[in-house]
Amino acid sequence: MTKYLSLFTASVTALLAGCAISPVQEEVTHVSTPIVVSQILCETRDAIRGQMAAYLLLQTKDDVAIAKGNELKDRSIPYSHIDLRPLKKDLKNTIASFAKYAVTYDFTFTGTILNNVNGNLTPTTTFGAGSRIFPFIARVDRQRQNIQSFRETDTFGDLLKNTTADYCPDPHENASRNYVYPITGSIGIAKQLRDFLSLKVFSKLGAKEGPPTFTSNITFTTTLHGNVDPTIVISPVENSTTRSGGYGLTLERSDEHKVIIAFAAVSSAMSEAEVAQFFTPGNEFQTPRGTAEELASQKAVAESIVRFDLGNQRGPVIINQSLLNLF
Repeated sequence: MTKYLSLFTASVTALLAGCAISPVQEEVTHVSTPIVVSQILCETRDAIRGQMAAYLLLQTKDDVAIAKGNELKDRSIPYSHIDLRPLKKDLKNTIASFAKYAVTYDFTFTGTILNNVNGNLTPTTTFGAGSRIFPFIARVDRQRQNIQSFRETDTFGDLLKNTTADYCPDPHENASRNYVYPITGSIGIAKQLRDFLSLKVFSKLGAKEGPPTFTSNITFTTTLHGNVDPTIVISPVENSTTRSGGYGLTLERSDEHKVIIAFAAVSSAMSEAEVAQFFTPGNEFQTPRGTAEELASQKAVAESIVRFDLGNQRGPVIINQSLLNLF
């Protein structure tokens, strides 16, 4: 009996060894968190370029605008090689206004592992005209969870002009879609940006003061579930014992990848010097940190968290001063 109890215990221990102490998204996606973030930022950069191209291609009576729009549309041409200075002044002013637009990304990666083991072993000792049964039952439930949360804020000008080729390869190719773990591939930034710009231009978003904002909450949840339920039976022989047993292993891994994306539009005009700097090929564009647009995009993220996350929490909610300062 001691021998089989030892085997049972060893099996349970081996199965539980696979339970990660601190589950992180990289264990299942095989893509590091910095790479996930860089892909999303680069997808945003490419989406900005695409919107600029679409705007210029609408100027059907302007040959220069059409030519420059096609250059922007052709992703084989690095952005730093495209000279937009020949455009008409009104077109340049419109495109340059993009430079101070801001975008904030708020990432939350939650990984949860559930390990349940139910085991039983029933030795039956035969003697004389009867038998004795010694049932042994064990149960172990374990759960591990890890939450990573961080925030990134950029301006469109920084993404277009100051992003290095090492960070965003230029010519740029967006990551393909990943239907198992979508956060590691293209997440549809282009559509979010297109909706934001359309609402800003045509409806003004109804903003009474400060730059108008647009927020998207994107959540991807992937759950893997496995179950093992083997049974061990040793047939009786003369003058021996009969033993039976088994164990059930339930393993579940759930990963929730969430990103809140908030765009904020320009609130002040660009100076002629800033416009010239923005359009000079290869020249870095200096954007001061903490602009009204950046603060507006961060505030939009905070409002989204209060509205959709904290608003759905049960029981009391504690809000720290840093969050209140955004209102």
